[in-house]
Amino acid sequence: NKVIRTVGEPDARFSEDALRLLRAVRFAAQLGFNIEEKTYAAIKKNHNLLEFISAERIRDEFSKLIMTERAAEGVEMLRETGLIKYILPELLEGVDVGQNKHHIYTVYEHNLKALDYAVKKNYSLEVRLASLLHDVGKPRAKRGEGPDSTFYNHEVVGAKMALKILDKLRFSKDAVEYVAHLV
Repeated sequence: NKVIRTVGEPDARFSEDALRLLRAVRFAAQLGFNIEEKTYAAIKKNHNLLEFISAERIRDEFSKLIMTERAAEGVEMLRETGLIKYILPELLEGVDVGQNKHHIYTVYEHNLKALDYAVKKNYSLEVRLASLLHDVGKPRAKRGEGPDSTFYNHEVVGAKMALKILDKLRFSKDAVEYVAHLV
């Protein structure tokens, strides 16, 4: 039926291995399936369990999600479930942050659109990560509100943030530096 659900009680399955929280979202994005209502509610309820999973395991699962055809939908699902706080909390800073007269999307929406474009072009993991993070520094660099707001040096702020984000997730030194350079 193209539905992701746990075997038995979702709370029990997620408490056995909290990586299953992230894996459910990845499978939904990868396969284009829905997550069953009770399972989805359990992911939202237990999202904090991801805090106890190693950065390397999170990185591997998140990388697989980013390489799916529905990566942007998967990232949005991570936000909706609260899992993003344990992977890329910096991305949340762009939610509801308006840009200026040159943009029609919030910073967060724009980052997802950029990721979606990179997916459609079948770009590498590093380019997809850079597309997702390319404006991560905008909320911290923003000055003013409305159509004339500015984001001077957001790329420098964002590159420094990307270094920390990807290092925290234990990406290789080469990957971290490459993505930061692209940002």
